[in-house]
Amino acid sequence: MPEADLVILNAYLASPEKEEILKCSMAIGDGRIITMGPGEQVLKLSGPGTHIIDLEGRVALPGLSDAHMHGLSLGRSLTWADLSGARSIAEIQEALRKHEASLGPSDWLIGFGWDHELLKERRLPNKHDLDAVSRTRPIAIFRKCWHLCVLNSAALMALGPEAVRELASTGEALLEPKTGEPTGVLVERALEAVREAMPKLDVEGAIRAAKLAMREALSKGLTCLHWILEGPTDLAALMALWASGDLPIRIYALFPAEALEHLIALGLRTGFGDDMLRLGALKLILDGSLGAKTAYLREPYADDPGNRGMLLYSERELRDIALKAHGAGVQLAIHAIGDGAVELVLKVLSELPGGPGGLRHRIEHASVLSPGLIRAMASLGVVASVQPRFIVSDFWVEERLGRERARWAYPLRSLLEAGVPLAAGSDAPVEPIDPLEGILAAIGPPQRPEERLSTWQAIKAYTLGAAFASFQEGRYGSIRPGALADITVLSCGPDEFTPEGLEEARVEATFVMGELRFSRGGLLELQGP
Repeated sequence: MPEADLVILNAYLASPEKEEILKCSMAIGDGRIITMGPGEQVLKLSGPGTHIIDLEGRVALPGLSDAHMHGLSLGRSLTWADLSGARSIAEIQEALRKHEASLGPSDWLIGFGWDHELLKERRLPNKHDLDAVSRTRPIAIFRKCWHLCVLNSAALMALGPEAVRELASTGEALLEPKTGEPTGVLVERALEAVREAMPKLDVEGAIRAAKLAMREALSKGLTCLHWILEGPTDLAALMALWASGDLPIRIYALFPAEALEHLIALGLRTGFGDDMLRLGALKLILDGSLGAKTAYLREPYADDPGNRGMLLYSERELRDIALKAHGAGVQLAIHAIGDGAVELVLKVLSELPGGPGGLRHRIEHASVLSPGLIRAMASLGVVASVQPRFIVSDFWVEERLGRERARWAYPLRSLLEAGVPLAAGSDAPVEPIDPLEGILAAIGPPQRPEERLSTWQAIKAYTLGAAFASFQEGRYGSIRPGALADITVLSCGPDEFTPEGLEEARVEATFVMGELRFSRGGLLELQGP
């Protein structure tokens, strides 16, 4: 056997496949696990150039994946005003004023992460609230779901009165009932117009944002990101990092719907690429969010009886896109939160020639379901790409859906027991890009104990499940000889590998293809690289 690049000693390997923890050491070379066994056996493959690390009894997991995240938005949001802690409109205003002090004279003031369900006023902010901060500098604040934002008067002027009127005609710019004036609240596709009006990132700016997002992800133990692209600049940034060898984390790229014709013209299919950057699925957004009351439901919202949400594609439009993508060998990843949207996706997928199973088409979120929809997902072989942290954030779900429907919101265990493949992610920056938080949310929802996952089931969704959703099972998602050496090291030992212990655990180190990409500084290095 060749000399190892890295030897890891005294690890407790948590195997999702075997659902057990084994004390073991391993030798790694050329980005893969060469062998595993007792320390004295593994050390025989070391040499003068081998990096040797002693984990001193810490737990090592297969590298964790995030199956649904917005990388560029995450990176950019880390430089915006953080509104996630705001509990009143006054606190939103205070945070914006504080952040404004760091801006240049022509910069927009952008905030992110607020949730009106947590505000004292229990209402959406409006343009008047933001005008109180500034009437001359454009201000945009994005709700944490990314399906609703609020603009001040200057930002509305940047969009242009005609554009706002057009958005109002589709219900995507809300108007004052009495005056017909814009409230400043915009939803769904209107947010694209806002992003177009905002100062553009060039490729260098996108690279900086991508690096921020990747650094954050690595610090949380992630080794692979299903990265939802926002446009050509986003892809150009990833390509530049890949070409220079500076891509520190594995990327499975999800392309926007408008890229489909280009993919077909170039003959590109899902799976094209290498172990660091791979072409993934075509991402469509079919409906909105529960928080913004735009997710498309079969029946009206319990707290908004005249509203069922909205569809962003007609059935015919969705079918045409699905047929084209399926025929071109491109996986579909369709955002569908409401049960009405999920029902439409399943209808369209069931009509695909040969069925959808081979391309492992995905429903992103699949938040509100029913026993019948779950059975249909299992029958069609559709992957459920879920975000367990939503269970914690959407504490108001029963108020929004009513008790009967809320029983089938985020039914993770029912999906697994029906045989639906489960891949887990964060939807960052909507939720923190922290898989340990997601795992804890999946194993402990107090409101519906019947839907709790076991610790192993939750970890599988972030490892084996995410690998399956990207056609990479056997390459990563498990720790075994021949697999890629993606490893997440936790601070806990095997005795603390419990739900209670994981609440206190933190990520100690992250390895991607055997390279140490993050370390908290506590690893015992016996021999340097």
